[in-house]
This record gives sequence, C-alpha cells and structure tokens, in this order.
Amino acid sequence: MTGRLQMPIFFLAFVIAVTVKFAVHETEQRSERVVDAQVTYNSPGNGIISYNLIDKVKVGLRGKSSEIAQLTVFNVEVIVDLPQDHVGPLDINLSPSNVRTQEDFEVISLVPNRFTIQVEREHQATIRIVAELLGEPAAGARHLEPIVRPATATVSGPESHVREMIELTAPVRLDGHARTFTDSVRVVTDNPLVQVVEPTFVEVEVPMEEPELSISFENLTQQEDSTDSTTPESSSP
Repeated sequence: MTGRLQMPIFFLAFVIAVTVKFAVHETEQRSERVVDAQVTYNSPGNGIISYNLIDKVKVGLRGKSSEIAQLTVFNVEVIVDLPQDHVGPLDINLSPSNVRTQEDFEVISLVPNRFTIQVEREHQATIRIVAELLGEPAAGARHLEPIVRPATATVSGPESHVREMIELTAPVRLDGHARTFTDSVRVVTDNPLVQVVEPTFVEVEVPMEEPELSISFENLTQQEDSTDSTTPESSSP
C-alpha cells in the first residue's frame, strides 16, 4: 500500500521539478537592451508644421535573448500622432503604446517620456533678396551697387518665423574680379525652419570700376629728370 502511494508522490515531484526547471530556463533566456529609436510625427496634413522636435528617444526593451541580440535601431520606432488643428506649445507624453517593434518585446523604459514641441500653421510670403558680397576684387578695382534678378523669392515655414523674416541673401564672391560680371547663386535663408520655395537661384550682376592708370605730364617729367640724374656721366678720353 505504501509503495502504491509513493509512486504518485514521486511523479508529482518530478513534474514540479521539470516545470520549475523550464521556468528558470525561460527566465535566464530573457535579456534587456536600450536602443536610440527614431521618433516619427504624424501630422494631420492640414498645413501644420512642428518644430523644436525630439528626434530620438532611448527605448528600453526586454525579450528573448536571441531576438534582443539581433535588435537594431531600424527595428524600433516611436510614433507620435499630432492632434487636429492644434496651434502652439504641445506637451507629448510617451507610453509603450507609442513604440512599434518587429518582435513581441516588452517596453520597460522611455527616455525622455515627456517633452514639449511647437506646432504652427504653414505660411508663405514673398521676401526681398539682398546680394551679399564676399572676398576682395582685383587690386584697385571697386564694386558698385549689385543688381539681383529677380529681386524677391517665395518662402514657406512656420507662420511666426516667416512673418519675422526681413530679407534673404544671395552670396557672391568678388575674388579676382576687376570688371563687371554676373553670377548665378543660390538664395539663402538664415532660419533653418524657413525654406526658399521659388526661385532657389538668382542672377546677381556686380558693376565694377576698374583702377585708373593715368599719369600726369608733370609726374612723367619728374620721372624722366630723376632717371637722367641717376645716369653716370661718360668720362672724356
């Protein structure tokens, strides 16, 4: 009787031991890793521009060691959906639901998980272009007022930034020039949030005054007299 009771108890103990062993094994095969995930902002598409953005977030993930070992930044992405018609500062609160991965990982951390971005309506305007002269012309030459054709360009960007813009620049180098010349140059904006739409290149004509090389009769006579005075006299035989 005692022997019959020992068999079920032994079998139950064996099952428990195997279960515990597999549970420990599974726990040992899980690991963690932190990756710099790219942040993607989904705009509602109604002329909204976002800036002061956080480009990357450190995402901590836990999963099977074999899958964690193969994890790259291309396998993880943080998605932020922007609200409709919101303009102004916007507080972003990230959670594991914002994280997209190719495997079934557990999100254990997000750094930063809170930050503020700016959201504005897109605005276009026509801004005048000013030639920016760089370098030095040929010796003695002097530049006059440059002419830009066309004289304005269309820009696009956040409304407040565009409204504050006064002018665009078209850089032109003077190095080595002594005569009037025309150059095709790119239109430049000093605000990275504002883009030049059209035209992106303009023609800049730079009128030049060549150096005067005239010598007066009086100066020429003085030079001749100076030359004669320095010529040695020939001795008589």
